[in-house]
Amino acid sequence: MSNIQAELDASTARIEELRDQNDALHHRIESIETRMAALDRQQGRLKTEAIERAQELYISGNAGAFEALLGSNDFAELLDRTEMLSQVSLGDSNVFVKLSRSTAELQRLESDLVAERAHLDKAEDALASENQRLQAQFDSVAADYERLRERLSAAAPAAAPAASSAAPVIRGSNGLVCPVGGPTSFVDSWGAPRSGHTHVGVDMMGSYGTPLVAITDGTITYAAYDGSGGNMIFMTGDDGHAYWYMHNQQNLVTGGRVSAGQQIATLGDTGNASGTPHLHFEYHPNGGAPVNPYPLVASIC
Repeated sequence: MSNIQAELDASTARIEELRDQNDALHHRIESIETRMAALDRQQGRLKTEAIERAQELYISGNAGAFEALLGSNDFAELLDRTEMLSQVSLGDSNVFVKLSRSTAELQRLESDLVAERAHLDKAEDALASENQRLQAQFDSVAADYERLRERLSAAAPAAAPAASSAAPVIRGSNGLVCPVGGPTSFVDSWGAPRSGHTHVGVDMMGSYGTPLVAITDGTITYAAYDGSGGNMIFMTGDDGHAYWYMHNQQNLVTGGRVSAGQQIATLGDTGNASGTPHLHFEYHPNGGAPVNPYPLVASIC
């Protein structure tokens, strides 16, 4: 079991690194696009003002400055004509300097955006490849994993039968059951960057359709599809704590009482987890704010 788990955990750690990299790239791309949108709006105002200042130069009879205007083949060439900036008033030159700087920054950002999107394409390809590799690993070890779980479950003197369990259940010393009833792998990703927020759970990787089971005796208080979380189940244990299951492929229980080890859903990638099947698991002591669930699940899975 230790050898199997070590192989799975190595791939999971790589996936988490790639997910962090993708999130960082998405954030940089969004920042560049936001800045470019602001510059586009600024460009419109500055071009209008620059045209107005050019008209004033013509009307005022500033021949040298007007010749610089007429001698430019296009607007970009006009911006490069530094002699013009020395022939007009400070107020006039500020308009053209701002426009020139704005144009230069916009061109640089366009180049940066192309580069960051290329990096993102490579990172997404690497993540997809690693996800496929991990799924293949799960498939290859599934039979051995289940056989070993059956042997360990049978050998555990304190193990009690679980209601409607889809897999042999091994209880931790605290009486809790691993929420993933099959091969799983996870790392401590608490606080990791995610789109628009930080991670407040643990992502337990597994194969599509792997049974998800109640971690303890309790009551299902919510079960529905909810945006980025996909198919979600919230349960309140008899211990008073709340346990949240997200990205489920299918919710099998929508309410009422459940027993520890009872199957309540299947593992999937619904919501914003597309391509990376896993259970996003949260632990809310006494029903309050989430705390890092990694130590909890690491002690029972």
